[in-house]
Formats: sequence, structure tokens, C-alpha cells
Amino acid sequence: MKQFSKPLYVPSLRLKAGEMQGLNALARDIADRVLPHMIAVPRKERDDDRQETFVIDEDAVPVDGVTLARSWFGRRALLNPEHLFADFKEERCGLWLPKMYESTRKAGLTVTPVASLHDLAGVRQQAFKDAISHDDEIVITLRVPNAVVDEPDIKDRLLRSLEDVGVDCARCLVLLDFTDADFSQSEIVSGVIENAYERMEMAGRWYAIAFEGTSYPVKNRAPHGGEILEPRNEWKAWRLAMHYEENTPEHIVFGDYAADCARMLFGKMGAAAIRHHRYTTDQDTWYNVRGTEMGSIQPVMRDVCRRIANSAYYAGRGFSWADDQIHKIALEGGSAGAPKDWRAVNTNHHITRVVRDLGGIRGIVFGDRTVAPSREQLEMFS
Repeated sequence: MKQFSKPLYVPSLRLKAGEMQGLNALARDIADRVLPHMIAVPRKERDDDRQETFVIDEDAVPVDGVTLARSWFGRRALLNPEHLFADFKEERCGLWLPKMYESTRKAGLTVTPVASLHDLAGVRQQAFKDAISHDDEIVITLRVPNAVVDEPDIKDRLLRSLEDVGVDCARCLVLLDFTDADFSQSEIVSGVIENAYERMEMAGRWYAIAFEGTSYPVKNRAPHGGEILEPRNEWKAWRLAMHYEENTPEHIVFGDYAADCARMLFGKMGAAAIRHHRYTTDQDTWYNVRGTEMGSIQPVMRDVCRRIANSAYYAGRGFSWADDQIHKIALEGGSAGAPKDWRAVNTNHHITRVVRDLGGIRGIVFGDRTVAPSREQLEMFS
């Protein structure tokens, strides 16, 4: 059985090129403590090259395992197929679902199926049973909505579902889904989170219990050419609920939707992407910097990066690959790229920020990246 470090963080990511690019560019020590929850997107979410996906149009294998594995090679991930059943036919899931996981594992990615209690009690049950690998440290992930945690039979339902697919709870990761929670008052919702963890801990000795939720707004509230600080209330509520400190048990894991909201469907495809960056700060906020409505993309996004690099929130170019990109675009005239590249920067910086912050509380030290001298420095000392 292949062994991995216990994760500090489980980010829920759309299976799109920008997110995968940001994931792939993580520093090795950061990546070692990340267990991404990859959510495959449905057909109607597939767009042009601005939102390239890793889903292919073949009924037999709906996720391109080779391309996916290349983005996170030699590591492990949770792969969620919940949005694929309508496109690839639920009645045929016994064919395409196991094959999707098998092809991804063969390509070099240790991938774990993500299922709901509904998935393991109905017509999908055998497909998930065939999709799991008992060679993996985590055999399956159960996504449990907060709404059902207090149901009197929840323990029996959880254990019965795992028994039906032949999995012990010690090799199951529970993903506590707080997607629909109201995080506007972090102190209040922290009590709900704490209760949910206690209920899950009474139900079994799980590999880990990971929280999943976000307070990031669905609509961008920054004005054109302006910026706004958005509170990361799910982060504050979770830390308060878990009394998170250096000796917090390793099976207590944080998760969110990276620098994004939880809504998976964006509406009409082809709409112009909002020119902005979502920069996660060390002050429990997102610094959302938006470009002007008019003007060509490159100078507008260069100005966005310049405003971040000159702000009090900028962590420095050695902090992450994303921060180095922001520096190069802002101060060295580098290309700002396309919307998928902006998502890569947002994703990479956010994941690095969260892992560093979690590690810092636990006394785990992560090193800065080595970066090349800037043009200004070269000219200064020439």
C-alpha cells in the first residue's frame, strides 16, 4: 500500500485547466500536504480554451485520466463524478465509472472515488464497489451533507453503506459538506460545525474528517477598477469550532473551494470572463482586485497585478509560484495570459496560503521559493 503524508487541506476544485495548472505549480512541500477534491464538470460546462476541461466526449471513459494524472502525477486525489451521471447515463455507470478510476490510476495518479450515501444505496452501488482500490490508503470518500448529520440513524447508515461495498471506516475519509451553510456569523456556525464533527467521531474511527464549505460570494462585488475585501468566514468558523492548535489530531482536516464559491454551474457559457484576481490574505480575507471595464486585457490585468504587488497584503514573490507570476506581470512586463491562467494564479496562491497557515499553527515550516533576480535588480547592480 502506497503511503502519503496526512493531508492538512482538502480543497474542492473544478476539474478545469486553470485549477489543475495552479495545482501542478505548487511547491513540493506544499503539495505533500494537499489532498485535492476534484469535481468533474458536466458537458454543459465545457467551453472554449478559456475554460478547457479534463472531461472527454467518450461514453466509455468520461474523464481523461492521462491528462489528469499529468497535472498531479505520483500523488493522490479524490475524484467526484456526481455531475457525470446525467451525461454518461446512470444505467451504464457500471461500465464507465470503474473504467474512469482504473485509467487514471494506470496513468500514475492514486485516485479515490467520492460518493454520497445515496450513491452507495441505489443503482450506483455496484459501480462504486467496482471503482474502489483496496491497494489505496483511502479506499473511498463519503460526502455527508450537514443536514443529515443529526438524523438518529446516521451512524447505522454510514456503517451499513461501507459494509455494502466492503470498506472499513478506518480507510474512509468523511467529507462534511457545509456547502449550503450560512457563514455570515462565524461564531454561530462554528457550533454547528463542532457538533457535526462530534457526531461523526461517535460514528466511527475514520481515516480523516474533512470540512467542506465557503463564504466566497457567487457574484463579484468589487467595482470596475476597484477592490474589495471579502471575509473568509468559513476559515474563521472552522478554526473556532475545532479549537485548532498545534496538538489538534491529524484526522481533523480543513477544506474549502479554494478562491471560489461553491456553485458549480455558471449559467450561459461564452460570457466574457471578469478581469480580476482573488488574492487570499493572511488576515482571514480575500483581496478581490478588479480591472477596469474598458481597455485591452494585458494592460488591465497588469494593473490588477501591480495593485496586488503594491498592497499591504502581498506575501512576496518567493511565497508561491503565483506570487512570482504576479511580480513578473506587474513589474517586469510579463504576459497576463488568459482567464484560465488567472484562475491558476488564484488557485495556486490560495492553496499555498492555507497550507502555510495551517502548518504554521502546527509548527510545520514551509520554505520560500528560490526566484530569479528581477530586471530592476540586475540593472541596479550592472
